[in-house]
Amino acid sequence: MRTPHRHNGSAGFTLIELMVAMVLGLIVIGAVLALVLSMIRANNETIQATRLTQELRATAAVITSELQRAGSSANPFDLTQNATLGAVNTATAGCIIYNYSNTAGTTINRAISLRGDAVFLGTTACGNGGTQLSSDDVSITGLQFLRNGRALTVNLTGATTLASGTTVTRSYAQTIYAPGITQSGI
Repeated sequence: MRTPHRHNGSAGFTLIELMVAMVLGLIVIGAVLALVLSMIRANNETIQATRLTQELRATAAVITSELQRAGSSANPFDLTQNATLGAVNTATAGCIIYNYSNTAGTTINRAISLRGDAVFLGTTACGNGGTQLSSDDVSITGLQFLRNGRALTVNLTGATTLASGTTVTRSYAQTIYAPGITQSGI
């Protein structure tokens, strides 16, 4: 009968081989972790920049909706009652004053203006009181109203600072055609 032949040292791995494999594994895991963290950071910055664009669009939509009421009257079929859109206040940059009539026939005076780093909807005066239209998450740095015939274009500029310290600036423009915008208006 034969006895099985045993080889000393041929079964398994040596301690040095295990240590080398662990070091290589840790290097690979470290590289993958660095890549994942970099992708998460880039994704967060993209989300912040997208949020800035969405904030500018939402603020422009509220301004558009409000300005489309300009010059309207309680009876929209009575063209003699229509008031024209208020004049763009050139003394205060980034402000427009306008009016409209509510269902009771009362004239409502409004002003949309840039104050600090936010857009406000107030009554009659630029920069005084009112309701903030933009959120505190972004900084609105510019508001401009440009008239071209019966069209009024609202230009908004905003900025946000990313986690990396980089400042991202975006602009958004929207054109409005309101019943109160006449050739002799603004």
